[in-house]
Amino acid sequence: MNYNLKKNICVFTIHRAKDVRVLNRHCRSLQRLGMNVTLIAVSENGSYDDEGIKVIGITRWKGGMQRLKTLIKITVLAYKQKADIYHFHDPDLLFFAPFLRLFTFKPVVYDIHEFYSRQLPMKCPDVFLLRKFAGIIIWVIESFLGMLCGSISAVYMDHVRRFSRLGCKTVWTPNFASLDDFSAEPVTDEVWEKRRFTVIHTGTLSPSRGSLILLDIARELKKRRPEINVIITRRFWSERQENVMMEKLSEPGFQNVIEFVPHMSGRELPKFVRHGGVGLSLLQPDGEYLLPSHVPTKFFEYMSQSVPIVASNMPSSYEIVDNEKVGFVVDAGDVMAYVDSIFKIVDNPQMAKEMGENGRQAFIEKYNWGICEKNLGEFYSGLLKK
Repeated sequence: MNYNLKKNICVFTIHRAKDVRVLNRHCRSLQRLGMNVTLIAVSENGSYDDEGIKVIGITRWKGGMQRLKTLIKITVLAYKQKADIYHFHDPDLLFFAPFLRLFTFKPVVYDIHEFYSRQLPMKCPDVFLLRKFAGIIIWVIESFLGMLCGSISAVYMDHVRRFSRLGCKTVWTPNFASLDDFSAEPVTDEVWEKRRFTVIHTGTLSPSRGSLILLDIARELKKRRPEINVIITRRFWSERQENVMMEKLSEPGFQNVIEFVPHMSGRELPKFVRHGGVGLSLLQPDGEYLLPSHVPTKFFEYMSQSVPIVASNMPSSYEIVDNEKVGFVVDAGDVMAYVDSIFKIVDNPQMAKEMGENGRQAFIEKYNWGICEKNLGEFYSGLLKK
């Protein structure tokens, strides 16, 4: 599909150059739509060509002052590309991106991945109303600077509605997995049997995302069914949250209840997911997770590889897991409910296969990135015409 667009697009970010959403979904989509794409991102490899996408690598910073210099450097490099559209992926760059619009007279798109006004304050000490106050400040700043950019791409419909009301041009680009990365091949009986006793959890770990209750679940599983293995990708939102989990792991009864594997992205992650017989999503009733529009990316990753899901009872779990019949939804804080649901899947292979196949079909038909690609092309076409 080609929208006959002007072809010079600059995508800039403080994510790593191999980031799944930025490179594999966003940039590859623009490339397929007939555009020349330059990506400015964190990489130690300098400038290079990544299958037709020009990558300008930025060395990762050390310390606050160097981080500020890096943000300025990224903005200057973006300006030098003389692009027809500038598209950036981080709230850190919000303070600089409006200058690109001012000095280039070109569209500048702010890509919103998270509810930053709810998420970022969690890094603050839980003192009096500090987190609430920080959230209000972040919301106001993001709204004002987003309006100055004028164009918004957002994972969640809440942001699309919010910035549409503020007069911005918007497009919904949910975190659906890509068919290019998460090839939705049917699972053979042999693979089903191999992965039957493996429980997996992908994504960022923190108490609000269930890192502590995950350990309670793993301990109970090991106690009752030692043949079940719980394998987790090691990625934490902050060092403090990692320390909290590590402290609990050092307590009696928690040794060797889980296995960590390194955080992975790109084409490595689907291979890991495909080893899972059950996929966990353990969001706790906290902040943005209570919003119906907050759907964990891991749902689509699991579904693409026919992995049945056991999820906490957040609104999105009912919409995806329950409605699509791809697993079980249980009370967020009930360890035994998780364990019992896992046992139901492990001990009923035919039911597990049906749930997995339901998920795979739903992913192919409704929840893959190809749907977003068309929306993105029409959005860019509208920006360039204006």
